[in-house]
Amino acid sequence: MKLVIAEKPSVGTNIASVLGATNKNKGFIEGNGYIVSWCIGHLVELAMPESYNASLSNWSIDTLPIIPQMWKFAVSKKTAEQYKLLKTLLNRSDVDEVICATDAGREGECIFRYVYKLSKCSKPVKRLWISSVEENEIRNGFANLTPDSNYDRLYNAGYARSKADWLVGMNATRLFSCAYKSKLTIGRVQTPTLNLIVKREYDISNFTPEKYYTVVIDCNKFKAESEKINNIEDAMKLSENANNSYAFIKSINTEKKTVNPPKLLNLADLQKTANRTLGLTAQQTLDIAQELYEKKLITYPRTDSNYVNASMTDKLYQLCNVSVDFMKTATYSPTVNAVINDKKVTDHHALLPTLSISDNKNLELLTVTQKKILQLICTQLICATGIPHHLEQTVITLKCADADFTAKGNKIIENGWKTAYKICYEQIMEKNISSKEVIFPSDIAEGVVIDNVKSEIANHQTTPPKHFTDASLIAAMEKAGNDDYDDENAEKKGIGTQATQAGIIQKIIRTGYVQRSGKNLIPTDKGINLINILPEYIKSPKLTAEWECKLQAIEKGQYQADTFMKEIEEFTTELVRTYANINNINNKVSFKNKFFCKCPLCGKDVLETSKAYSCCGGKNGCGLVVWKTIAGKVITESVAKNLILNGTTSMLKGFISKSGKNFSARLYIDADKSVKFLFE
Repeated sequence: MKLVIAEKPSVGTNIASVLGATNKNKGFIEGNGYIVSWCIGHLVELAMPESYNASLSNWSIDTLPIIPQMWKFAVSKKTAEQYKLLKTLLNRSDVDEVICATDAGREGECIFRYVYKLSKCSKPVKRLWISSVEENEIRNGFANLTPDSNYDRLYNAGYARSKADWLVGMNATRLFSCAYKSKLTIGRVQTPTLNLIVKREYDISNFTPEKYYTVVIDCNKFKAESEKINNIEDAMKLSENANNSYAFIKSINTEKKTVNPPKLLNLADLQKTANRTLGLTAQQTLDIAQELYEKKLITYPRTDSNYVNASMTDKLYQLCNVSVDFMKTATYSPTVNAVINDKKVTDHHALLPTLSISDNKNLELLTVTQKKILQLICTQLICATGIPHHLEQTVITLKCADADFTAKGNKIIENGWKTAYKICYEQIMEKNISSKEVIFPSDIAEGVVIDNVKSEIANHQTTPPKHFTDASLIAAMEKAGNDDYDDENAEKKGIGTQATQAGIIQKIIRTGYVQRSGKNLIPTDKGINLINILPEYIKSPKLTAEWECKLQAIEKGQYQADTFMKEIEEFTTELVRTYANINNINNKVSFKNKFFCKCPLCGKDVLETSKAYSCCGGKNGCGLVVWKTIAGKVITESVAKNLILNGTTSMLKGFISKSGKNFSARLYIDADKSVKFLFE
């Protein structure tokens, strides 16, 4: 009997169907020589410090650093029943072979091996490595099973990552929580990510806008603009001299440009695109992509590759055809060679739709957002295999009132892949997308004089950096650690992996360090204070990126996991040694909740916490709580105070419904002390 262990019940059910196992039991399916079961995510995790020594349940700087000599595992309480079942199945006398069918990646490998090791199983293990859960893919995967030992390096990297996160997180969290007498959460990856957001907030807050001006002349059939002018007096003088004067064309430079098709999507690209176009968070996009994968409509989503293998050439043509039908765009002749590169495919190829999208039954039950994510993936395949976009860019330089003026234009020669892009994105975004051409009249030429031009002054102002969104933060996380990120051949040194970045963003929001305001990610006072007290080396994105690079090297057999762990242990020991010293603590920073106002309902203090404005009476008081974020909108101090003291607010814009639509409403405090919406 062969025991197959998948990562989720839905995937296990698909595998069982293909293998002919039909006898359903609680937690597993059996038949035709197979038992198919599943892990339901992480059944087993690294054990907490108190499992090594009961005294460690009490947090104290004196007990640090905590560095286990022999690492222990613990069963997650939420899924203990499923672990117990898997342990029984793994040790069943009639099971002679185990097949690891968890998700094909670093995390999936650890999920399986933690269960296998804790169950003290020693039976031979083979690995199912597939990129979709379509029937043919599963059959081919089972026809090409390999020893799971082939993936030892993958497991070593994943296990090292888990231990490194544990060491830095457990020790730093306890160290700084005890030092500042407040529960602070610090992580190897989450803290450098928070640092990016806090630094951006600092740059925005300290930005000083500068005014500047340009002079625009109207040349009858087109307009031209001067260079940047720093003071208004010079701008007024130039405008006065140019008005009703003449301009002559000094030069016309026309250059042909080619815009090549975009690459295929990896997970991060999909998350960035969905955030920009649909307003979805990175976690929402990952969750939806996982659902589509389990519905057999897309390939494995947690991929960092933008290419496919040459062996997929024939299938690519088929996928292009079904994608065109799905998106109802014009038929074209795909050029698939641009997306094929065996050297740049890692564990998995780029994110693709599957042939199952041609079956309408698979699409009928999709939600609106599921369909839109599927449309994004199909659109990218169509565009990536299209022909280049060709245009002419023209720059005209004119002389007027002894100053140079410039007019720029562009003319499309061949629209190429952008034709499909326009058709598809108009469907996805449900609005028209106009292509902007600026075409100069045919009678212009060098030396032509234009009489009686009109002039005006255009006011400008420099703008601060923009707040991070999920899209721009993921881009920053990808680039952390190397200045040459745009070099396609440079090794990428980012924070976390594409499979974990969404979870990192969610964690720093959940811990109260960051809050959402629409798409924007805004650090809270608690998050800013945390970054201000931490040493540079624990919050440095560059250092964390270097660690991630070493984890990737462990996967490739280019670095030893033991060496990496020794570095992490030394880092942790030095951190504790330095900050256990009270002289290194910033006494000016406090994490205590601040007084906000008096509660008009019970007379007690309303305190500002990281997530809310709450009456200190809590459950024993009136129970009033005004959350800092309501329906996707950040509630400012002034709005919260007005609501608490007056019981209502003015009409507020920027709330986001569960369906993703914006709406306006008043907030008011109901008789049961809850905050509710009032629509007009």
